[in-house]
Amino acid sequence: MVWRFWLTLFGVALVSINLYLTAAVYVDAKKRGIDQLNLPPGVWALVTFFFPLWGFFIYWLMHHSTLVIRDRPPF
Repeated sequence: MVWRFWLTLFGVALVSINLYLTAAVYVDAKKRGIDQLNLPPGVWALVTFFFPLWGFFIYWLMHHSTLVIRDRPPF
């Protein structure tokens, strides 16, 4: 009986984290507009919703990591 409570609590926590990551990616992608790979914010949100950690990690790599090639001032 007690294990059902903890399992339910764990499931609710996972769904909450998933929804939070999806919303965070959507808001940030909407702020940036169509950017990397020409994908609109809704597609980024769907990728993050169905593949939470991978979607968030790929989005972070493409938009916020030091691997991103940003516009550099001319020399």
